[in-house]
Amino acid sequence: LKMASPPPKPPKPVKTDSQTILQQDENIIEDSVASFGSEITLKGTKNVAELLAKDSEDESLRKYKEKLLGAAAHGDLGDVNDPRTLIVEEFRIVFAPDDLVNGQPQADIVHRLDSSEGLARLSAEGISMLEGSRFKFQISFRVQHEIIAGIKFEHTIGSARSRLLGSERDELMIGSYPPSSLPHKFEFPRGGVYNEAPKGMLLRGKYKVSNCFIDSDKVKHLAFEYELNIMKR
Repeated sequence: LKMASPPPKPPKPVKTDSQTILQQDENIIEDSVASFGSEITLKGTKNVAELLAKDSEDESLRKYKEKLLGAAAHGDLGDVNDPRTLIVEEFRIVFAPDDLVNGQPQADIVHRLDSSEGLARLSAEGISMLEGSRFKFQISFRVQHEIIAGIKFEHTIGSARSRLLGSERDELMIGSYPPSSLPHKFEFPRGGVYNEAPKGMLLRGKYKVSNCFIDSDKVKHLAFEYELNIMKR
């Protein structure tokens, strides 16, 4: 679950003597809304309205805040009737297009995680894949109400076999996001890189997988478990 280096943060405006306050507030904003994949510690407020209200008479700073906050700057805070702040809508496993079975590409494995029914289905059915399959994860999620800083995905594989995989636990930094009714999509590994499932007689079998979405304030937004079954190809 290792990912490539994150993209750079948005460029800062050039600082002049008349822009000292602007520079200071940008530091607060960048601590509140990090670039995709960056790990940050929130120093400013998570509340969008409070963030916009601060130094609102400064047009340059206002525009910069609006650019960082996106739709949230215009009142889109997601579903305000839903008390959750992070909703993982879809958990998808995508196989490499050239990883064929009987001459055909493998179909995606898709689970909805935005309801108790979806979580129960994943727990009951688990996930099965052929040994040596090349795959990646895709996550679709929404942030609501306020900014969430430092969202991380923790992935733990349990069983005696997990020691043979080289790592029992991985932690992936997803990033920090403002609220919006539109979902964000994140995939790992990125680009044309794929994970490879275990293969061989000793590594086939069942594994217990625990996943958790947690932020920089140590708030656990979603935790779930399922059984991973590696089958003979």
